Amino acid sequence: MSGLANVLPSQFGLSGRAIREKGYFVCKNFKIYKTSDSHNEIKARYLLLEEIAEEGFPWTDRITLSTQGVPYVQLGRETYIMTKYITGNDVDLFSNEDVKKAVESLARFHNAARGVTRNISIAPSQLEAFNKHTSIAVQALKQINRRMSDFDVLFIKHAPYYKDLAIKASEALAKTEYLNLLEQAQANNHICHNNLKEESLPISEEVCHIIRFSEASIDLQLTDLSNFIRRYALRGNRELSINFILEIYNKITPLHANAKEIIYAQLLYPWTFMKIIAQYYSKKRNWTPVAITSRMTTILEEESIYANYIADL
Repeated sequence: MSGLANVLPSQFGLSGRAIREKGYFVCKNFKIYKTSDSHNEIKARYLLLEEIAEEGFPWTDRITLSTQGVPYVQLGRETYIMTKYITGNDVDLFSNEDVKKAVESLARFHNAARGVTRNISIAPSQLEAFNKHTSIAVQALKQINRRMSDFDVLFIKHAPYYKDLAIKASEALAKTEYLNLLEQAQANNHICHNNLKEESLPISEEVCHIIRFSEASIDLQLTDLSNFIRRYALRGNRELSINFILEIYNKITPLHANAKEIIYAQLLYPWTFMKIIAQYYSKKRNWTPVAITSRMTTILEEESIYANYIADL
């Protein structure tokens, strides 16, 4: 490991020895870390972030070229990339100022991430995702046998309410201009980040950066905005209304006249409930009985608070 601290910087054209941190190396103002992404994925992300920077949003974890002229270094079986080392703290969803900065940066990023020429995947529509997760929950109900766990009991008790809510959200979204706007976004290569969590939004030098673009895709950018609002509603102080958040965004990137209806329908869908059902019954995550039941209980407790928050939109 100490050998890597000496070797890696020179592979990216830096002099000196890197300092080992938890999971990565730091050298000067750069961060070097191992990735499981393919070379093509790294190249696509490098080109995407360069293009977004050229269009006016440089506040990302842009990837640096190696001395070989590629955005990675291959050492044996391991692939390493180097990005700008962004210091500062993750966005605090209990800080109104932090939330405002995050929304402003998201709007600026969306402005810059339109009409990109890079080969980025196209995300499935929210209506497809809604129907897929609702179908998984319906099928899961049929799998439950007489020897029910505490989680099964909670699921059966609350499934009718969440199924109706999911259907209501799908019907509401279908009545909006969502599909037309999605088609336009796909035709014009609008980019969504798709993973706007606190750790993806570090605030450094008074600017909220946006990093970790591994899940970026072509999609309707309102989906990014609704995902951030959902995160804020579940993890933040909820002192800023959704309408106020939309006003902040709209000052930088004008919203479509139908934006509120689309965002409301997206927020209405019970994602957290449906995702935990999918994880548990498809065995995609190895939950312990106590942990999964505790998580479900928390989701159910959050529901009334979340529902009251989005009802004001």
